[in-house]
Amino acid sequence: METLEIHSKDFLVKWVHAPDNCVIDWQVKPLKKSINFAIYKLNDETPSENSVESFQAPPPIGHNDSSTSVNGSSRIRSSSVTSVNQITNNNNPYKTKSRSSTFSTNLINSDLTLLKNYNKLIAGELVHGKFDVAKDGMYAFVFDNSFSKTTGKKVFFSSKIVSDNAAVSRRKSVARSSSNILRPKNGELLQSILLKKRRKKLQGFTKRYFVLNFKYGTLSYFRVKDNKLRGQMPIKHSIVSANAKSREIFIDSGMEVWNLKALNEKEFNAWVDAFNQIKKSSDETPTEEAFYEEEEQGILASELESISTKLTQLKMTTGDNAPAAKLVDSISLDINSLLARVIPANRNSLHDLTSVKSSSEFYDAQEYLDVMSSGVVLLDTPIPPLESKVIGQLETPSDESIDENLDGLSLSSSSSEEDEDIEPTKPVEVIQKVKSADDSDDTLYPLPHDPIERESDIPVCNHTPPSILAFVRKNVGKDLSTIAMPVTMNEPITFLQKYAEIFEYSDLINNALQPSFSDESGEKILRIAAFALSYLSSARVKERNNRKPFNPLLGETFELVREDRGIRVVSEKVSHRPPVFAFFAESEKWDLSFNPAPNQTFWGKNAEIVTKGTAKLTIKSTGEVFTWSHPATLLKNIIAGEKYSEPSAPMTIKSSSGYKAVVEFAKGGLFSGRSEDLTIKAFNPNKKQLAYTVSGKWTESLTLKTNTTEKLIWEVGDLLPNSNKKFGFTAFSGTLNKIYAIEDGKLPHTDSRLRPDIHTYEKGDVDKAEAQKVELEEKQRERRKELEESGKSHVPNFFTQVSGDTPDSGEWAYIRGKKSYWNRRKHGDWDDITRLW
Repeated sequence: METLEIHSKDFLVKWVHAPDNCVIDWQVKPLKKSINFAIYKLNDETPSENSVESFQAPPPIGHNDSSTSVNGSSRIRSSSVTSVNQITNNNNPYKTKSRSSTFSTNLINSDLTLLKNYNKLIAGELVHGKFDVAKDGMYAFVFDNSFSKTTGKKVFFSSKIVSDNAAVSRRKSVARSSSNILRPKNGELLQSILLKKRRKKLQGFTKRYFVLNFKYGTLSYFRVKDNKLRGQMPIKHSIVSANAKSREIFIDSGMEVWNLKALNEKEFNAWVDAFNQIKKSSDETPTEEAFYEEEEQGILASELESISTKLTQLKMTTGDNAPAAKLVDSISLDINSLLARVIPANRNSLHDLTSVKSSSEFYDAQEYLDVMSSGVVLLDTPIPPLESKVIGQLETPSDESIDENLDGLSLSSSSSEEDEDIEPTKPVEVIQKVKSADDSDDTLYPLPHDPIERESDIPVCNHTPPSILAFVRKNVGKDLSTIAMPVTMNEPITFLQKYAEIFEYSDLINNALQPSFSDESGEKILRIAAFALSYLSSARVKERNNRKPFNPLLGETFELVREDRGIRVVSEKVSHRPPVFAFFAESEKWDLSFNPAPNQTFWGKNAEIVTKGTAKLTIKSTGEVFTWSHPATLLKNIIAGEKYSEPSAPMTIKSSSGYKAVVEFAKGGLFSGRSEDLTIKAFNPNKKQLAYTVSGKWTESLTLKTNTTEKLIWEVGDLLPNSNKKFGFTAFSGTLNKIYAIEDGKLPHTDSRLRPDIHTYEKGDVDKAEAQKVELEEKQRERRKELEESGKSHVPNFFTQVSGDTPDSGEWAYIRGKKSYWNRRKHGDWDDITRLW
């Protein structure tokens, strides 16, 4: 996929030409930060042959005519421009243009028609879509970053053209190539360094690398030593003007205006001639048969050229290593030989050109002009040969010669990837919350916090868990509930930490709360449902099912603070028999309470785990509440065979607004192994199924689907290296038992991370860990006996039961106010907390 880079307070248009009766198959994936995205079509116009547009003086104020105004400059605009307009300083229409015009103004004044507005695309999500094209035309894929005041964005983008009648049969062959189907592959390029005027006033010109694609009539630019696309213009449908005296070239697409400057007169003339060639070329479109014949040929060529690019990069890294460089050269010759067989003979002369940035995209301008002058040009009408003195002097200049032509103008550029997007209505509220220092629980202390570098790796486990069958035989006739399991049956975290893995994918909730996701589409509740079941993925490695977490002591706690996710979580074991764990999680936008009470039943060689308790997610801005319960799961092959777990019952997520989502897990056959596939359907309050659905595997990924678009909304997190020897932990799980700067010296002495037996066990000293575990459990029995003798019962420190007759029924509410967990943590108020070890 191609990498696009969009400035803050700016937008980028990626132009794609589509022939008659085809399908545009596209993919977009924002990196790290979200961005707005929409697809437009350039309006159809009927150009008059060989007509030349001339600029006219702006009409008087109040004068009404049919000309189009762009950024305040009125002039006639049509696609009938078939030559580059030569202008002088006196009639330069761009002198009066405002460079600070808004994105919406540019859209209003453009010749574009909105096809589909996808609003904000979420960072990290791969969005895949298709739409039919009946009549050929230019399509604008617009990436809008104008809402971000400080942060530039990077986006992966690709597009493919598939025949409408042969889409199914061709899709497999197209998928073999990861490159864009519209990438030039036959050297139809003019490229060199030009000076481009910066967006802001008084910043002057900066050097940029420009590539003109003659076949598709697009001009793209990049930083000189970077291959990330910074912008693109459709030359055929833009107004191009040139000033010979100042060597400036103005290109106006109706959406934006580029002010370029050639480094010398010869290059200026070459670029003007190239633009004229595109303007005057025939508008005839190749036949569909020819288009797809070339497409098939281009797929293989593109793959070979991609390999050639990697070889070029490898050669640059070998340096003075002569044998390696010689080997790379030998392989490059073989690749070029294959390319010569793929490309027709009349095109071979173009494939010996040395790549500057990418062998399939960039060729030296002078070498291309040499080819043009000899008549080997894949255009509808030939370009008149240039004079030899022009070709001889059109070389890519060195940095020194460029600097001499800059006349002291600024060459620096700035773009911060680390700055957050600044939206006008949110910062004041956030700052006020952060500055509040009282004990009213209005803040998210200790958030916000500086980024923390977390180490997730853990030591390799060199022992194996004991056989369940051998353990049962050894204790025949005994009450198994009173017998402590050997420590080797455990993994080095507690149940409190295990349940905290629910929040590994908390970003799914934030993603679901985008304003553009309406209830009627079902996208919001489907994303919430994806979060509700995402915790199942922690058991995707079957090694994870060989052991169980440590059983927390009564009153044991665990906190989770993730400044990178903007959440804080507190949990406590509030009941020992039956075991009940209380959780309360908060973020700026939502809070979540959950009181899981797991119960395990043996059924021969399998065990069924049923978790009582309802998770309740509350959206702070609207008060909407989502509720669900964890599905029952089966742990299979307990006695013998490979152990694994899988969901065994459907799962329903309900909204207080009346909407609901139902998760159906596929049922596997007797010998089919673990069932992993699932589908999620959404229903409105009238029980009518909505158009959007989600499908995928709980062990891999989930994709949200509509009639025309697919969004990869969730993927499993990374596993630890050599995870089969590290309890099957994910990278997130590996951080749960470590203490970082945000917790150091702040935790109560009841926190699971401070348990001595777990740390000893994690380090591999099984015998010592066994002794410590037995000692802790014995002390717990003594505390329970003391309470029983005094007629008292255990009172949790941070949660209180507000409903229900038994500990595993009703709801456990988080205690707020001065004695809340986070206020006590702020002041180090742990003196009255019972010591557990």
